[in-house]
Amino acid sequence: MRRYLVLGVIVCTSVARAETETETEAHATVSPGQKLSPRTDIVMASYSASHNARLDVRDLRLKAAAPVIMGDGFGVALMTGYDSTQLDNAIAANDHLTLHCFEAMLGGGVGLAPNWSLRGSVGFSYSSDLQESTWSAVKNTSSAMVHHVIGPSDALVAGLVYTSTSDMSPVLPLLGYVHQRDGSPFRLDIFLPHHVRAEYEFRSRLRGAIGVEASGNTWVLQRAKTEFSARREGGAAFGEFQVGLTAMVHLEARAGMSMDRYTIPMQPDGVPLKQPMRASAFGQLSVVVAP
Repeated sequence: MRRYLVLGVIVCTSVARAETETETEAHATVSPGQKLSPRTDIVMASYSASHNARLDVRDLRLKAAAPVIMGDGFGVALMTGYDSTQLDNAIAANDHLTLHCFEAMLGGGVGLAPNWSLRGSVGFSYSSDLQESTWSAVKNTSSAMVHHVIGPSDALVAGLVYTSTSDMSPVLPLLGYVHQRDGSPFRLDIFLPHHVRAEYEFRSRLRGAIGVEASGNTWVLQRAKTEFSARREGGAAFGEFQVGLTAMVHLEARAGMSMDRYTIPMQPDGVPLKQPMRASAFGQLSVVVAP
């Protein structure tokens, strides 16, 4: 559930740049509205692997975005994504599972007043092992939020997100806070319930960060006209180094500990087996394109 929430948030916070476009051109600098938006990865390719005594997990993630409409004070973009998750030595009778997720989302924003903007998104995803097609694997995520720059160093974000995969409430609150003084190498980025992140710029193209991040996935598996669900829920604590290859392209290396719980249907009866939360060491390498 959380991963769909994350994508809805990323889109609507990454494409609402039009409200500051004129100001940026006039001053040839990044405006507070841009600088003080929650962290976004507009285009990304990443590979991560984790291991514990019972389960090996490998994730490949690809994301791409393109503007659809840009105008004076508003903007809309299309974001697409693909995730592949491989589970080996699984906790159930499945010795190996390869799970897939395809996503498409429209997100945008409009300026309401100086230092105020409204941002939103709507998207759909298809998550399954692709053995058999089923409409149950289609999920919807929508979000809306208000972004307010409260000063040259601080900004707040508040809103709601709807996700059809939630096993709690389909509508959840979003709350964010970003702090970075003008010219300061330190940045604090809080975006609940997704992440808390502290970043420090050592040099112009070398940054380090520590943080915690929530994650989750839900896939639909169909066997002999019977549907089962596979789930992952949890999060990770990590340390990260980022090297700027160009002004917009960054190479990121991340390592840390993840705490995940998997629910995987056993074969042939499909009875779900829910393991307790387990710790795993993980490493991740990403190429990110971001403003």
